[in-house]
Amino acid sequence: MFKNRLKSPKDIKASLQSRIQKIWHNKDGVAAIEFALIAPVMIALYIGLAEISLAISADRNVSHAASVTGDLATQEENLTTSEIEDIFNASLAVLGTNLTNSQRVSIDIRSFEMDGDGNLAEVGYAKLGNGLSEKFDASNTSATLLNQTSGLVVARVEYEYYSPAGTFLQSPTLSETFMLKPRKSPTITFGTNITCTVADSGNGVRASC
Repeated sequence: MFKNRLKSPKDIKASLQSRIQKIWHNKDGVAAIEFALIAPVMIALYIGLAEISLAISADRNVSHAASVTGDLATQEENLTTSEIEDIFNASLAVLGTNLTNSQRVSIDIRSFEMDGDGNLAEVGYAKLGNGLSEKFDASNTSATLLNQTSGLVVARVEYEYYSPAGTFLQSPTLSETFMLKPRKSPTITFGTNITCTVADSGNGVRASC
């Protein structure tokens, strides 16, 4: 009886082949395996696209803020410190940054004029933030923009952007420069040493000059 219970090598081989075929043709769990392989790639792609979209949006806001800064500055014949403060507040509103991110924003406005002998002079300079340490060089500006009869206003915005996720983008510096001619007068004067800081007024981020 003991011998009859033993399987022959032929039976054992057939049984193994049958089991292997069942395992080979078994499709249970295939979708889970495929998802496990694809999911990390899809998640990384989603995060990357979200980061890039946020950075592009921030860059557009920087360009818009520089445009607004220059546009508002060139609408007056001369600017007071209070008016400079209002311009910076408008720029910060366009950027839409909170207090922490606003600390990484730098804005400056420079006004230039040229006398009859072609000598270039800076007749206005106001700055918000700690960046933009290098002054704008207007010496090579086209004569169509800056000449003896028309000055030039240069508005610059710089934003040290930090990605919320920090996966693909780290901390690119977004910047924009706008050059505009005065609208109501040959030049716009407002002093050359107006320094402003960012503060939380309780109703949002405000510039204090």
